[in-house]
Amino acid sequence: MKINSSGEFNVIVVGGGIAGVSAAVSAARCGKTVLLIEKSVNLGGLATNGLISWFEPLCDGNGNQMIFGICEELIQLAIKYCFDTLPVEWGGKNRERQRYASRFSPTVFSLALDEYVISNGVKLRLDTYATYPVMEGNHCSGVICESIGGREFFKADIVIDATGDASISQRAGIPTVAGENYMTYLAHMLDKESCLPDKDTNLIRKWESVGSDMSGNGHPKDMPKIICNSADDVTEYMLYGKLKLLERLKKRDRDSFDIMTIPSMPQLRTIRRIIGANDFNAVDGMEFKDSIGSCGDFRPSGIGKHYQIPYGALYNPGFDNILVCGRIISAPAGDGWEVARVIPTCALTGEAAGKAAAAAIGQNCGVADIRC
Repeated sequence: MKINSSGEFNVIVVGGGIAGVSAAVSAARCGKTVLLIEKSVNLGGLATNGLISWFEPLCDGNGNQMIFGICEELIQLAIKYCFDTLPVEWGGKNRERQRYASRFSPTVFSLALDEYVISNGVKLRLDTYATYPVMEGNHCSGVICESIGGREFFKADIVIDATGDASISQRAGIPTVAGENYMTYLAHMLDKESCLPDKDTNLIRKWESVGSDMSGNGHPKDMPKIICNSADDVTEYMLYGKLKLLERLKKRDRDSFDIMTIPSMPQLRTIRRIIGANDFNAVDGMEFKDSIGSCGDFRPSGIGKHYQIPYGALYNPGFDNILVCGRIISAPAGDGWEVARVIPTCALTGEAAGKAAAAAIGQNCGVADIRC
């Protein structure tokens, strides 16, 4: 079947999560034409569709801000129109917390992201699934997409994979590694008790969950960690969470609650990542000549730690015009992947990927050969 081109762009970003949004906005601000393709109808990825609505710290836990730029714009956007738990030290009202982090409304944040992306000159395509990169050897000429309008081809100078599962990279031939995941199913709930007039209501603390997540439930006993490489795997994962949640709800008074929203995507964190030119291993104090910036560690054990991220984690040297960002960068299992998968690091690597794409186009070279 012949597929006609539906458009040409300097940069195509596949995946509208936090990493993809950051990459698209970054490239557009560098003066490039950018298409952002998102398979759902909402931007934000796990932070919105996945209901993982905690913006992890931008600081090192000792009062030092580590990440600025688009990441800071996004945390401020996440809390601009709805509640937050931002500490007093960072401009909020919360006196119980110290780190530059906040809870937020995933639904309101998703609405704000649409405006943010469009206002920065990015062409947005929702409900469009990027199925395959079109390869000429190890060069990607663009991506094939499926939507309600049928099959389309979009041509690009640079493609940025921000899918969260490295599907574009893997289908392009870039070597990848699958990860293991805990069982997580988190839904947001409203109940009568939280709505009583004498209650100090904080809706963000009301949820029902299955598995290992912010509510403290452990991974189900005797269940191996989950590797999701197929639709059958994802279906099994989602059905397990949904049915377990339903079991819990059956035990409640049916007139006492409502589930406000359930996740519209699997809440997997480490699906698949590339093997890049260099690895991000989250080693405190390690320096790289090609560092794109530094990040902290969201975990209590990571307070005070500073990690540089090498640019080489964002590409494989065998492919001249494909970059990655977010939780699929070259970050081996362990501390590297744990740190790489959270919002601030996704935003940081996304912004760097967008700038690198623009530089490669401007310098007429491969992504591995750009000059600062």
